[in-house]
Amino acid sequence: MAQKQTSRPQFSGNKFQVPVRLGPEKNLKPSTLPPLRQVRGRNKSKTKNLSKIQPAVQSQVSVEMANSTKISGGLRRRDQTHHGKVQAKVRLMRSMLRNQRTSLQELYSHEGYLTKLNKELTKAILDTEESVALSVREMLQQQSILGNIIDILEYSNKKRVQQLRSELQEWKEKEESKTNSLQREVDQLNSEIQKASEEVNFLSTYMDHEYPVRLVQISSHIRQVQQAKDNQQDELDNLREMRETILALFSNLIQEKKKKILKCLVVNTQKPHENILLLKTRDGRRLQRCMVLFRELIEQMKEEIPILLSEVEQMCAELWNPREAVYKDVLLQRPKFLCPKGRVSFLSKLTWPAFPRINGSVVGPDGKVGTG
Repeated sequence: MAQKQTSRPQFSGNKFQVPVRLGPEKNLKPSTLPPLRQVRGRNKSKTKNLSKIQPAVQSQVSVEMANSTKISGGLRRRDQTHHGKVQAKVRLMRSMLRNQRTSLQELYSHEGYLTKLNKELTKAILDTEESVALSVREMLQQQSILGNIIDILEYSNKKRVQQLRSELQEWKEKEESKTNSLQREVDQLNSEIQKASEEVNFLSTYMDHEYPVRLVQISSHIRQVQQAKDNQQDELDNLREMRETILALFSNLIQEKKKKILKCLVVNTQKPHENILLLKTRDGRRLQRCMVLFRELIEQMKEEIPILLSEVEQMCAELWNPREAVYKDVLLQRPKFLCPKGRVSFLSKLTWPAFPRINGSVVGPDGKVGTG
């Protein structure tokens, strides 16, 4: 971004010289005035320029005024004749100085106004440039987005057009195939209609001339067929009965042969184990007898168990602690009718009687066979 340079006034070191007439020679003597500096542009503010320039100008003006008063005093001492002219020149110079000051002040004010206006213009230009840049950037972004959208739409439209063209081509082919098939069907139906019309014409002539004769022949043939069916049915019934009798005979023969073969097989298989089988059968019979005996014993014991339990409870109640029996008056305690600990019911000590043995094994009360 271009920077706009602001100009401020700078005074050069050249002095404004005014000719002064001295004596009859009319010599010119330079008189010093406040220097006027030309403006050179640099980037500085108005307040700094004024704060730097005004004190320098005032000091220079005071120095010049002192020098002018000294020069005027010397001139009065040297030559009183030219006093009026010198004063006139001094007044002229003062008026010129005042004019220059006023013009300088106007220049400063004009410069301040111009710098302010220039700053406002630069600010407005920068704002417009920024707004234009933002709008241009947004427009470029929108243009790029719209370009992408247009490209995408063009691509999608092309793909859609291609797809629609392919679909249209397929639809045309299908419709052509359908029309061809329909045309073939129409031709076929026309040929069938032609044949049907020919058959109708033939039947119309047939019904008029040959149908009655054919009807009589058909009825006679139907009667013959029915008679043949009846005869054939009788033959089939006879054949079925013969087949059933023959099959029953053969099945009886086969069953007898099977029984004979099974008997032979059983005899052949039982010969080496005949003694063992006899022992097993005898043991089985013994076990059955033992089981019956044990069931009777179990039922008898079930009947005796409640009686024995009541007797045991009665015996436990009759037991006395010897200490309580001896020191009954001293302890003054009631006897506890409880079965003492460690006493086992006599039922657990009962021994089973000798039970029969089967092949060296003892049969228990529950009917199980165990080793003796």
